[in-house]
Amino acid sequence: MIVRIFSLFGGVFLVIPAVFSAGSGPEWTDVAEADKTLMGDYVGEWSKAPEKSYQKINPGLCAQVINIDKGRYHLKFTQDHNLRAEIYYSGEARLRGDAIVLKDGEWNVRVTKSGLTGKGSIGGKVAEISLKRVQLGSPTMGAKPPRGSVVLFDGKNADEWEHEDGRVVTWTILEDGAMEINPMAANKGSNPTIGGGIRTKRKFKNVRYHMEFRYPVEPGKSGQSRGNSGLFFQGYEAQILNSYGLDGLWNELGALYKMSPPKVNAARPPMEWQTYDINYTAPKFENGKLKANARITVRLNGIVVQKNEELRHQTAHRQADRTIPAPDKAMPISLQDHSNRIQFRNIWVKEL
Repeated sequence: MIVRIFSLFGGVFLVIPAVFSAGSGPEWTDVAEADKTLMGDYVGEWSKAPEKSYQKINPGLCAQVINIDKGRYHLKFTQDHNLRAEIYYSGEARLRGDAIVLKDGEWNVRVTKSGLTGKGSIGGKVAEISLKRVQLGSPTMGAKPPRGSVVLFDGKNADEWEHEDGRVVTWTILEDGAMEINPMAANKGSNPTIGGGIRTKRKFKNVRYHMEFRYPVEPGKSGQSRGNSGLFFQGYEAQILNSYGLDGLWNELGALYKMSPPKVNAARPPMEWQTYDINYTAPKFENGKLKANARITVRLNGIVVQKNEELRHQTAHRQADRTIPAPDKAMPISLQDHSNRIQFRNIWVKEL
């Protein structure tokens, strides 16, 4: 059962039970119990705080329990999940039996199936902590395509897509209606014709786009090796990456790759479904000359992380390649195979 609760900040979150649906690869099927039941977002408040302390004045408290490796976690405490909020404390914790335990000076915290409890300190003032695990979700989860949209993926087949070399899509269609990257890197030795990036058969310029996606845990991996993919409009990339608990840099989830960091890191934990809602405006030309660069507004999990941002150069890892001219033609929308088993569902686009 899922129960709605009201947060301290006026929003509505979901208390999540220990329910987990798998994918096709070991990244999805071989998941530690603690990652299913303890990792994730927590909300609540300070209690028994000293008078005139920071905790008493600002009682709201949030935490992230972030997987680093098998049995290793990072705990981060802030005032709000979806703002560039001050970090009260950030440190490493260990799995001890059925609990994740952190002990560091005046910070003494346990994470169990009942919640996150203990004590913490700000400015030398110690207060008690009591937080509940929640799923922040997205207000656009399950969004229906408006009239005139093209449904690019509805869980039944990948007929609207092809590999970038024209092959029939070899990604995995799961029983629950998701499409999972079947990485080319994982198939090199057995069948090198499986995997690779995909693109739409249709071509687009100005669009409104909706997509739902999630990444696996992948303990021990970090940075660009963890939950990496990309969404491309005319060659410009909105990054997909397991950025849960990271800083929100220009190569992380919600970023315009190597161009603009997200305004806030709104990344959700591994295994949780997330949403991208994007308005993309193609470059404008007059008599064959560029008059205005492309622009993009990106909402990650309903939060504006890029607002009418100008795309000043093409997406490219190599700086020299960023001088490639802006495109003056409709192009396919693309999804990248970056060797991680990302899952996608409910993809639709409406031309503007």
